[in-house]
Amino acid sequence: MNNIEQIVKNQVLDLNISEELIAQIVNEVMAALITDDKQLKKVAEPDRIRLIRGNSVIFENFDTGNPDDKVTFKEILSIEECPNMATGFLKIEKSSFDWYLGYDELDYIVDGTLEITYDGKKFTGHAGDVIFIPKETAVTFSSPNHCKFFFAAYPANWQDLCEDKKSN
Repeated sequence: MNNIEQIVKNQVLDLNISEELIAQIVNEVMAALITDDKQLKKVAEPDRIRLIRGNSVIFENFDTGNPDDKVTFKEILSIEECPNMATGFLKIEKSSFDWYLGYDELDYIVDGTLEITYDGKKFTGHAGDVIFIPKETAVTFSSPNHCKFFFAAYPANWQDLCEDKKSN
């Protein structure tokens, strides 16, 4: 026990508060203070509704094949929670990368500008716009400044379908 703990203990014991109550209060306060900021905050009804707190999304690096690209993402539901589709967010900061989609994808632009180039044609979306990309499509994702978009991909094993195409 350090000096501060001893001082507090002596003062609290003078008030006739039990050590057990002190320990319980300290444990509850510490549990409330300790938060894992890397945890996605979810409210769930078993096997039904999922509410994901948007401010709890912690983005991870997304491998575009170019280490200079500034692209991050986070899937927000596991395949166990949502076995039919994958959902998440992707951010692009002044970057461009080619991508093959072996799956259907719907992208809702939350912020910034998203450019998708297909067959020499550029589709530019802004906050509030939705872009659908059908499976078996090769595109270039880019943003001249920044963008953040929500994606929903079908089926849920979208990463496997990208890998299948790369290995062929």
